[in-house]
Amino acid sequence: MIIRRLITCSIFIAAVSSASPLWAQDKKLDRLRVGGGSASAAQMSIWLAKEGGFYEKHGLNVEVISIPGSSLAIQAMLSGELPIIQAGGAGPIQAALSGTDTVILATIVKKFNWWIYAQPNITRMEDLKGKVFGVTRFGTQSDLASRIALRKAGLEPDRDVTIVQTGGPSETVTAMAAGRVNAAAISPPATLQAKRLKLRDLMDLTGLDVEYHVNGVVTTRRYLKANEDIARRFLRAYVEGAVRGMRDKPFAIKTMGKYFRTEDKEVLDESYELSIKNGFTVPPYPAGIPGLLQDLERTMPKAKGAKPEEFIDNRLVREMDQSGFVKALLTGK
Repeated sequence: MIIRRLITCSIFIAAVSSASPLWAQDKKLDRLRVGGGSASAAQMSIWLAKEGGFYEKHGLNVEVISIPGSSLAIQAMLSGELPIIQAGGAGPIQAALSGTDTVILATIVKKFNWWIYAQPNITRMEDLKGKVFGVTRFGTQSDLASRIALRKAGLEPDRDVTIVQTGGPSETVTAMAAGRVNAAAISPPATLQAKRLKLRDLMDLTGLDVEYHVNGVVTTRRYLKANEDIARRFLRAYVEGAVRGMRDKPFAIKTMGKYFRTEDKEVLDESYELSIKNGFTVPPYPAGIPGLLQDLERTMPKAKGAKPEEFIDNRLVREMDQSGFVKALLTGK
């Protein structure tokens, strides 16, 4: 019921993203409902593909639903309401370790594009001991980035720091400014909002020399087995949209402005440079599973000894890569 209400509340985004170009209206398109996270630049691949008409190009009539947080998106996927989702962080692996048939098909963002911001009176990460730390939702990218940052500062999450859920990125910044939380991990465009409110930049996670499944395409093995061709065409459109966004700044800016509901040039420019132009990885082979498993060992004993390949299926990305499809996109030929 929670997922159904969220989908109903997302009717604006769904309506905006369901319109097909005129040139595709006379084609028979396979209908597909997919879920994307709340509006942030790192989540834009799924929307770039829509705005570029790439789903229709590959024979799909895709309705994109915005779901605030990967944990809720995973629930919607497992219920069958949204058979393919865009999700990152530890959520997909936690679901698989819990006995579901969740599988990661692609990782479009492999490096953390997150910063730790705090109230102005906090000058060091170590000062967060005994304080309240905000994440959008447990099990999301925000949660994962926060726990990694805290441990790097010698703090143990949930023991040295109280972690609470705050909602979306904008709500997280508002909670910091209002004093309800002392610090949080945020990504563009929320970073610019934090700067304008004079919050303090404590740690930059973009320089971490490690790969994680920060964001990408997730489905179930059951759906993939029964609908492999639809998944294949979805991934092609998804990658084509990402590459268009990386190469065409005006297109990416226009798309972000539409879904962020802003014309703020500074917000859009920063989001583009940090998250799309320099944040997407193509071809999007599934990546970063070992680090996630290591992090999960503390709370999920099943993660210890689990093999990364148990959580991914890279066949469709490998097929795109070896066929020359990706090379043609990247070279414009």
